[in-house]
Amino acid sequence: MRVVASFCWLVTVIIGCGGEGEDQDLGDCSDLDISWNSGELTGGDSDCGLINLSARVIGEGEWSVSFNETDRGSWQPVVTSLGGGAFEGLVLAGEWGLRGDTDVVLWKQGYQSWSWSGITRPSEAILDAYGLVEPKGDASSVALENNNTSWWAGLVGRPDGVSLLLGAESANFTPFFMGLNGDELQAVWGHRGDSVEVVDGETLQLDALWVGMDTEAQVLWERYGDAAAKLSTPRGLDSSPPTGWATWYQYYSDVSEADVRENLEALIDLQGDSSLAQVDVFQIDDGWQERWGDWWAGSDFPSGMSALANDIAAAGMTPGLWMAPFYMSMDSETYTDNPDWWVLDEAGEPIYFSNLGTGDYVILDVTHPDAAGWLGALIEEKVAQGYGYLKLDFLYAGAMPGQRYSDVTGMEAYHIGMSIMREAAGSAWILACGAPLLPSLGYAESFRTGADIAFESSPDPDISYYRWQARTTAARSWTQGRWWWMDPDQLIIRDPLSEPEVRGAIASALVAGGTWMLGDDLVGLSEERLSLALEPTITSLLGQQATIDAPLKWVSGVDAGPIIEDLFPDDAVPTSWSLEDGTVVLINLGSETVQVEGPGGTNLFTGEEANQGPRTIPSGDAEIWIPE
Repeated sequence: MRVVASFCWLVTVIIGCGGEGEDQDLGDCSDLDISWNSGELTGGDSDCGLINLSARVIGEGEWSVSFNETDRGSWQPVVTSLGGGAFEGLVLAGEWGLRGDTDVVLWKQGYQSWSWSGITRPSEAILDAYGLVEPKGDASSVALENNNTSWWAGLVGRPDGVSLLLGAESANFTPFFMGLNGDELQAVWGHRGDSVEVVDGETLQLDALWVGMDTEAQVLWERYGDAAAKLSTPRGLDSSPPTGWATWYQYYSDVSEADVRENLEALIDLQGDSSLAQVDVFQIDDGWQERWGDWWAGSDFPSGMSALANDIAAAGMTPGLWMAPFYMSMDSETYTDNPDWWVLDEAGEPIYFSNLGTGDYVILDVTHPDAAGWLGALIEEKVAQGYGYLKLDFLYAGAMPGQRYSDVTGMEAYHIGMSIMREAAGSAWILACGAPLLPSLGYAESFRTGADIAFESSPDPDISYYRWQARTTAARSWTQGRWWWMDPDQLIIRDPLSEPEVRGAIASALVAGGTWMLGDDLVGLSEERLSLALEPTITSLLGQQATIDAPLKWVSGVDAGPIIEDLFPDDAVPTSWSLEDGTVVLINLGSETVQVEGPGGTNLFTGEEANQGPRTIPSGDAEIWIPE
């Protein structure tokens, strides 16, 4: 579908919004002149494009709306009730136009860690009863992401021309999404289930809107990321991204203390090898606990979690522990003993979640004083036991709309819960996983930026899973070193991956630039593959952001996750990534051999030296080029 905004009829005289083959004399589009007047947010210039968006409120009653410019250059919506009512959402919608001849694409962000993010083509939109593009995909419904919406911020652009980005600078009160309905652009605050009762004259200040245009799409995301970081200070960027090992992708939920100790001994031996990179973190994942909500050692961990933490620390590593603190098993003692701690639906019943047949769970109401105290005490206890690295999972649950002890929105509840855990964790490192993107800024040192790299139903590595990972890394690379350290998920390189595919997997993890967490059985993995995963020259490259030339050309289809990509491959992964120090990573995660322009230098994988020129990369393979 070729999207040519009907706004072109309005701007043709000004910017020639025109025909194929027209020369595009694009100027500096970064200085976008925006104004609010007579209920409309308008902006643009003759070189770049224009927007003309009108405001309306979704809810009960009558309202006045204004957008006030902040001292940061963003626009804060202010909604005032005229007579009382209920606020459900605010919409900015209208026409838009961008210079360029090629079809418009959408650089979208998914709602949370596991949600699809990447470059896709808008299609015919599905509208709800309010005429808005239905975003789906929020909370646990990652399977419902579509190619017409983007959460928290979204970019529309022409690969040969100009891009436009709209994004919330923070998400303190409501979620935010943008959508495309052909020639209509929509920006929406709320409209996801919360209803806020207001009295006559009451004013609501929503999260400020950042709007920008640029001929460089990646630069536009970086500008937006810098703006958001001014409001929610990132954490952990003064430290190096962590390296480590974790239990999940070898043992899944069947892990035992014996498994942990066997790999700990193996890692201690590896740490004595000066030719290998040192490992910072030893993390125990799901399966150690009695059950979700009863966060004490299960029967397969007879020594208890304090003893394990002591032994890990004695080996010179930071003990790490997995928890899903916002969810509670209905089989847990904590659930049985506390009947009023749970988020309720409209009928006054607990909101239930079923985790792939493993049981039913409810959501902790962090606004209940006793539940809040329990949550803080839980985190404090694990830190006191010695766990200085906390992988906190399924965090999206904390933002689910529902009835709580206090009258707050789901987004407000998320910040309450995250603030409790952040304070209780003190200096401990937090990895946010299954977490909404923008609202997690400022709470976590690292953030899971993609879906799982393997599954209990499909437990071994697959190159199509790394293709899914790398496409998401490209979409979210602007957050690396700016909001947190990216966590692309653990690196698993055991069979059945071939030797070239092992190089592709390592390169996929490297371009993320953040957490380097191994996930294979350290006893069973070959010495050659262990040496490659812990090659210090490779790990020394971490901590950088990767950039991609012409990112808007890598158009993919939206799907529910890596397993779907494996069945119906349609992800286009960039083949050339440049790190800040000049290193260039060439990756081919597709099914066919490709030819890529090589930068010259030394190939870190093979030691080959070459001049600049074309390189032939087989399917699944990769090269890391260190400049001369």
